Amino acid sequence: MKAKQNFKRPVKQRTPIWKKIPIIGVIRDISNYRSWMRTIRIEAENPNSKFNAFNLNFNYFYVLYVPVSLPEENINLPEHVKRLRLMEILAPIHQYLDMDLGFAGSIVPEFNQFYDEEGNPTLTYGIIYRFAFDTLSLKWVITRSIFTGLAIWALVKWPIINWAIEGIKGLF
Repeated sequence: MKAKQNFKRPVKQRTPIWKKIPIIGVIRDISNYRSWMRTIRIEAENPNSKFNAFNLNFNYFYVLYVPVSLPEENINLPEHVKRLRLMEILAPIHQYLDMDLGFAGSIVPEFNQFYDEEGNPTLTYGIIYRFAFDTLSLKWVITRSIFTGLAIWALVKWPIINWAIEGIKGLF
């Protein structure tokens, strides 16, 4: 006789309704960005912080950047090995930004290699860390602006609110 096996059907986790509303995500994005700005400002002002120890800089939009140069003995290595060495050098910075400051899912690194006057690649890289918004985007702003504009135009063109108020008054 075969033993009966209990297989549980995978239950899809339901997302709470408040997480599906885009304006909540935009508010959360803006709150996280403000926290990012505040944290960067505090870390930059502290002369003993790792931010200054790693020689990180930031611009007006709080985009972090740092130049990193590989040692000269790496000049003849293949490109993928150079990238690996670069990741080894950047590991403490990534740990600091991700774990110590708590922005693991909120930043996106970009790697740019510098070139000399003749167009040859150098061993110096510009590393940029940008804050990544989850919901807020240019598309979101444009679509909401168009929808709001159309709603205002409809309210001005047709006195819908007055009709609704008169209809409610007629009920009483």
